[in-house]
Amino acid sequence: MIDYNAVSDAELYGMCLAGEEGAWRYLYNYILTVCRWKKWDLPDYEEMAQQITLHVIEKAIKRAREKDKFRSFIKKTAVNKIKDSFKIKILREAPIERFIVDKNGKELILEMRDPKPTHEKGIMDLEVVSVIDTAIRKLPRPCQRVVQEYLKYKMGLYENYRELSKVLKMRVPTVSTKVRRCLDKLLSLKEIKELTP
Repeated sequence: MIDYNAVSDAELYGMCLAGEEGAWRYLYNYILTVCRWKKWDLPDYEEMAQQITLHVIEKAIKRAREKDKFRSFIKKTAVNKIKDSFKIKILREAPIERFIVDKNGKELILEMRDPKPTHEKGIMDLEVVSVIDTAIRKLPRPCQRVVQEYLKYKMGLYENYRELSKVLKMRVPTVSTKVRRCLDKLLSLKEIKELTP
């Protein structure tokens, strides 16, 4: 039985190119490990690993130039495909929920169009998601969490602002205000301004 962990990158490349099933199974598991990284928080990492493996089989393997760095090439390809999957989903256009509290203390939801849709569209259309990740890390720590969780909400990982408020441990109206302030800070950063039209 072949120990694929001990096989050199160049040998692994040759085995995959020859269609060796064991080599491809090893490569799928290697890609699966990248998809499981906690920072991605992928809802279905196995599905993503399958898509990336198929992409490698059909297209990417032909672009591998340095055979002795094949695993690094595969890791980079996997990371890029994962980031690509977030591009359009991250900030799709949607109404911003705003909240008022009536005289009985009950929270009422008002759906209003975002007053700054052009900025969000600019972020939506960005070609490089890693720039957004870097920019988020420059925000004050409380804002980093608010923006990260809000992006998960926009991707459909939370059903509504009430779920988001539970995760952030804030009242619903506070979340709405905090999200807008933190997004304004994000949009004011130089990296984001340079990338938006």
